Amino acid sequence: MITIHLIANAHLDPVWLWDWREGLNEGITTCRTMLGLMDEFPEFTFIRGEAAIYQHIEQHDPVTFRRIQRAVQAGRWEIVGGTYIQPDTNLPATETFLRHFTRAQNYFQTKFNFTPTVAWAADSFGHSGGLPDILAAAGMRGFVFTRPAEAQCHLPAPVFRWEGVGGGSVMAYRPPDGNYLTERVEMPARLDLCVHSAQKHRLAHVACFYGLGNHGGGATRRQLGEIREWAARHPEVRVIHSGLHRLLQAVRTRNLPVHRGELNFCNRGCYSSAARLKFAYRKAEALVSRAETTGAAISAALGGPPPNLREAWDAVLFNSFHDILPGSSIERGLEDQLQWVNSALYQSQRAELTALNTLAAHVDTTVPKVTGDQPTAVPFLVWNPQPHEFIGHIELEAALDYRPLFQYQHRPDEIPVEVRGADGRRLPFQVIAHEHNFYPTFYPWRKRVVVPVKLPALGWNVISVGYVEGATQRPRPAVKLPVRIAGNEIRLWEKIRLSAVTVEDPWGSWGGINEEPESFELSKVRHRWKVTRRQVVETGPECTTLWMEMTGGQSRLELHFTQYRGRAALDVQARVVWNDRSARLKLAFAGLPAGEAEFEVPGGAIRRGPAGEVPGGRWVRVGNFGFASDALYNFDTQPGVFRTTVVRGARFAAGEEHPEPWKATMDQGELKFRFLVTPVAGQLARLAQELEQPPIAQTVSAKPGKLARVGSLVELPAGVRLLALKPAEDGRGWILRVQGTGRNCTWLGQRLRLPTTGIATWRLVRAGTKWKASLTTVTG
Repeated sequence: MITIHLIANAHLDPVWLWDWREGLNEGITTCRTMLGLMDEFPEFTFIRGEAAIYQHIEQHDPVTFRRIQRAVQAGRWEIVGGTYIQPDTNLPATETFLRHFTRAQNYFQTKFNFTPTVAWAADSFGHSGGLPDILAAAGMRGFVFTRPAEAQCHLPAPVFRWEGVGGGSVMAYRPPDGNYLTERVEMPARLDLCVHSAQKHRLAHVACFYGLGNHGGGATRRQLGEIREWAARHPEVRVIHSGLHRLLQAVRTRNLPVHRGELNFCNRGCYSSAARLKFAYRKAEALVSRAETTGAAISAALGGPPPNLREAWDAVLFNSFHDILPGSSIERGLEDQLQWVNSALYQSQRAELTALNTLAAHVDTTVPKVTGDQPTAVPFLVWNPQPHEFIGHIELEAALDYRPLFQYQHRPDEIPVEVRGADGRRLPFQVIAHEHNFYPTFYPWRKRVVVPVKLPALGWNVISVGYVEGATQRPRPAVKLPVRIAGNEIRLWEKIRLSAVTVEDPWGSWGGINEEPESFELSKVRHRWKVTRRQVVETGPECTTLWMEMTGGQSRLELHFTQYRGRAALDVQARVVWNDRSARLKLAFAGLPAGEAEFEVPGGAIRRGPAGEVPGGRWVRVGNFGFASDALYNFDTQPGVFRTTVVRGARFAAGEEHPEPWKATMDQGELKFRFLVTPVAGQLARLAQELEQPPIAQTVSAKPGKLARVGSLVELPAGVRLLALKPAEDGRGWILRVQGTGRNCTWLGQRLRLPTTGIATWRLVRAGTKWKASLTTVTG
């Protein structure tokens, strides 16, 4: 006998064709309606995920919230998903996904005494090959999804075991009919289709997802009546009101077919739509994580209160939603979400300032003494947020006195500057252009220097910059820049050719809704960009910088190429002024080896051959060539060529492009981002991490302190990446989450054995004068 599991749900986009206020309030209305139907139909059950929706109901309609609690206790209302909202599952960082689960699971356990173990992605646009590893690390045992459909991603069966790139796995289910909702009038036909699907796939149990959705809604009175009538006409079929946990328990077998790797692709335009929001989001992800790690490490060492970044993390989590971060919402909605994301940046900056000032209060930050009426040097507390030693260059800028040095008026380049390290010795440096343009020769006041440093793992170094009469540096040769421009050809290390092109992109926000090949094979060139101006703007013993301007169509691109001494990477600051529609800007790197490329993705890394437009994370490796950015997600490869999309000019929330010129186009105007390229990609993941979370240089007061001028708090082995360092939710100790393979770490001066493979979460607690570590979760 076939059993149909009725899964009533009300998919709710908190932001899409409406703003977040309308979306969250609809959650209240929908849940009230479902509770009313439960009173009317005693057999009716309902599923609902997303802790943010419950949190909104708890705050604004506590009566309804208490009714939901009773329905959960009675077994008629099932909490599913385990996430804060339903995120996009290709673009956010690994820790963002893990934080979704810890944030939501703690909430569900606290409020409902229930922890869901089945993840639910009703409408996300494809899924990373590392997602099974993340799900397993979060304690999820099952995953139910509807996209991509069979026509876009063939699977061996509706029920299968999904294995990630790191070896973690979960049981997965994609409904054979491929949909999570029903229209008001199609209930009998949907039930007929479920029987047909069960027979076709030889399933004893099959799910029927039903209910109005996208703007909430859920089951209707008519649908429930028609279910009763249909079940009465088909006694040969068992029809039960069910949920995701019961469904997966019923279909679970020992010998499920296995699918390894990603579940992609669909709606590929979303990898680069709404670049302005994407760029800010990536920055917020990195800065919130850096601020939390910095604050937690310093708090653990010095005993003060850890930073409270709950609201900042909630901003990161909410805005990973699959119609916000992918850029498929209305203009007004995305503007609201951009402001929300920016609030997380501000909160993180405040948390870092507090943490570093706390550390500085304990560190010896004294500077060399001066004689007479001379200004003292300016001390910097330079903090490395990475759990490994940082070796590279930093930039420091300081006011050399409280007023301009008028004795050097009209000759600011002659001001003698000195940089000293933590041991008091002079450091080599190079003066570069400062940030302001306020009469720089008439008011010689501030100086900016680039300095080579070694910073200990998750630690600090004190460096001072000062005006010192008579200070000199011995001459050294200038750094050579591996960039050559001949006409419009840009060569890097002579072998790699860099170009910019505008290609036709006459698709809407999502790209090709039906995965039309011409929507993801975008190579019809509208403009080949030309080099219009170039100038070497910095040259010296520590770095050389070339500024270059390119134009194409109505748009303009500025690139600052900087080569630092001894660095095996070329750093680039980019500023694009975009003013083209129904098109996208691509940077292309030619002269690379043919074959597969390796992409960082949430949960790990994956290799792909040419597949059109594809999603990726912080870095991409093609042979020995490496690319990393702090903003971009959209890439494509061809034999010998790697390309990344910078920005696309699509209409807001558009299924297709519109010719009307008065309909707004996304991302017109100025955008800024950074990237690096390297011909030696062995350290690419580390370079990418340092690009997103570079050292922090903060001016502090000069004074004695009990802590040394150089110090380290936490160090991880080379093969292990830090995902999170934060206070435990229950206040007992600290949570250290890592990914990779290693055995030991140094924690506040103590060596701890932390054997790790895959994604692992450790709890560190003090036991007398020692620290003890206990493993809480692991996958891989």
